[in-house]
Amino acid sequence: MGHKPSATAEKHYRVRPLDLLRMWHVKIEAWILEQAGIEFAPAQSGLQLVKC
Repeated sequence: MGHKPSATAEKHYRVRPLDLLRMWHVKIEAWILEQAGIEFAPAQSGLQLVKC
């Protein structure tokens, strides 16, 4: 029997912060909206606490 493969144990896997993904998402979203002719002002980045 072998062991179950683990994604974090892969040779070329790099742990990156979630805010790095957010940065690229905002840039791509802004570019798409610019191409569509829609003005876009991104909100403050980072995690925020929302009370229900």
